[in-house]
Amino acid sequence: GSSGIGKSKLSQEFAEYVTTRSSHVGGCVFLSGRFDKVQQAQPFQAISSAFDKYCLWLSSRDQITVEKISSALSADLKDDFTSLVALMPNLARIIGKDCDGEKDDEKDESAVDAQKRLRYLICQFVEITSRCHEEPLILFLDDCQWI
Repeated sequence: GSSGIGKSKLSQEFAEYVTTRSSHVGGCVFLSGRFDKVQQAQPFQAISSAFDKYCLWLSSRDQITVEKISSALSADLKDDFTSLVALMPNLARIIGKDCDGEKDDEKDESAVDAQKRLRYLICQFVEITSRCHEEPLILFLDDCQWI
């Protein structure tokens, strides 16, 4: 819809409803990210921002889910966390590993291969997180016109 008609406000009210008012049915975790006109060169910025905030929130609240996600990520992705932690620094709180170094096999990757690999890693992260979390996860992306 057109700008200024209240889409963001509607999403905020929906987030409040699914996280608090519907708690009698288990509630949901509502994640939101916003694309930015200035950061168009970073195509995963809104998604990574939303999941980075989620990792920070989760690391301080739910150790059982943190352990499930950490174990599943380690099993599925082995030690291939560097790119994900670069996008979502708070993921390091979940996996409990220092991921500052660059893997040797990433140095020779073409830009296209690196983007495909990053897309794959993000999809794996979302799938694992969704599978390990008790409550449903809702991801809202705002200002998609800046993609």
